[in-house]
Amino acid sequence: PRIFKRRSSMNITPLNQLPKGAHASIHKITINQVFGQLDDMIGRRLVDLGFSDGVSIQIIGTGLFGRGPFAVRVGNCAQFSLREAEAAKVLCLLPDTTE
Repeated sequence: PRIFKRRSSMNITPLNQLPKGAHASIHKITINQVFGQLDDMIGRRLVDLGFSDGVSIQIIGTGLFGRGPFAVRVGNCAQFSLREAEAAKVLCLLPDTTE
């Protein structure tokens, strides 16, 4: 029998590294040391706003030179603006474009 290695069809990238127009789904909210002791609270706030695992997102705008703030559409309707440090907490799954 042949044994095949399963290739990952998704790439994980922080939201703050996505270009304008990118579509992805949220993988998880991660730690960002910039927030120090407030990191857990910021993470909970993002989840409360709808940034939950599996939710689709689209980057609808970025600041100058692709830096923050990031305008993000969450799901099909809600839109938010995130600072760069907040956007770095959101890990996103991107479809593999090499297939």
